[in-house]
Amino acid sequence: MRALFLLPLVVLLGCDAAATGSTLADCATDIGTDAHSFLQTYFLCVDASASGDGDALSSDGLPPHESPYWGEGHAMYVAFDDRGGTHFQNPNTIGTQNIAFTIPSDPTPQAGLTITDALVDTTMQTSDFEYRGGPVGLALNGVAMFAAMAAPGDDIYDEAFTFDLYEGHPAGEQYHYHWHSQGPLEVLEEKGLTASVTPGEGDVEVYGMMCDGTVVLGCTELDGAAPDTSDFDAQNGHLHDLDDGTTLHFVDRYHTHVCADLGLFELFPEIAYYEPTGC
Repeated sequence: MRALFLLPLVVLLGCDAAATGSTLADCATDIGTDAHSFLQTYFLCVDASASGDGDALSSDGLPPHESPYWGEGHAMYVAFDDRGGTHFQNPNTIGTQNIAFTIPSDPTPQAGLTITDALVDTTMQTSDFEYRGGPVGLALNGVAMFAAMAAPGDDIYDEAFTFDLYEGHPAGEQYHYHWHSQGPLEVLEEKGLTASVTPGEGDVEVYGMMCDGTVVLGCTELDGAAPDTSDFDAQNGHLHDLDDGTTLHFVDRYHTHVCADLGLFELFPEIAYYEPTGC
């Protein structure tokens, strides 16, 4: 098996293998009342505020949960689970990041884009429509989201054999997710929005937001209903209003669904539906 550990394409400030972790109960959250309603409702462990024609969203990227990648001696360290010998730990250790995006309020679709199987090849640098490598979104718990890509010659699914029990791992010192994880769902549990943090079993499943404005959901729509897969593109994406039954957060917003139970694409999106101006 090949394992790829990409260096993140983001400015790293104060990276430190001895980074101080925190839990959801005590992580630093500063979301202004002027921030978008979606950010106010669903995120923890981030800073967010209105900024020009969008929202400034930032995080230190530290996972608010246990991981073997904290390193031995850290209060949130746990031993790596090799799942009976199929998985192996990569050599990296979690460090503090400075991840920042300005997500546009009214994003513009990329011209001439149709998201087909030919575009969604999980390989980097094969299309002008792709997200870049490194952090291109933030999960609800402030952890970086990477797109569904590996460098040419490597296989993104090989990386999964280095994931911890939260389905994450660090590239360099930057811990991140590529797909479904209980980590973001624990934010929904903390907020009283779901009774289960097992992917595929949540009352509502939201993972985070990509830097271009794409919303990433799980096996449900924002109101908890099962998604209509009939109009899915090749990365389980489609457009409609995102309303949670209390608030209409987005009108006709592109979003994707990460759901192994659907038997379809189960990674975060590879193709940016909107112009990636906030990336």
